[in-house]
Amino acid sequence: MLIDLHYRDGRVGPTWLARELFISRRQLDRAFAGHPSVAEMLARRRLRQVVLIAAHNPAIPMSEIAMRCGYGTYETFRAHCHRYLRCSPRAARDRGLVRRTLATAA
Repeated sequence: MLIDLHYRDGRVGPTWLARELFISRRQLDRAFAGHPSVAEMLARRRLRQVVLIAAHNPAIPMSEIAMRCGYGTYETFRAHCHRYLRCSPRAARDRGLVRRTLATAA
């Protein structure tokens, strides 16, 4: 899927995807009616990647990882953590560390 290939590019969003698919933004929105929107799918993909990288590299600042994964600002990343994970960025990283530790111990 195009989102998985290009999520790290901060310019990628619903308008970009519509252009890549040679359809209007309205057609794209209609195609996703009743499903998570393109923006939500993109946000979740970026968020998943930030948490994964942060769990494996706790010394790298979360803000740097968020920028590498396509977030324009740390504030947007923080808002997505609270919205989708219902926790702070630090708690999300710590959860990832716990899961990684449990997975390697099993």
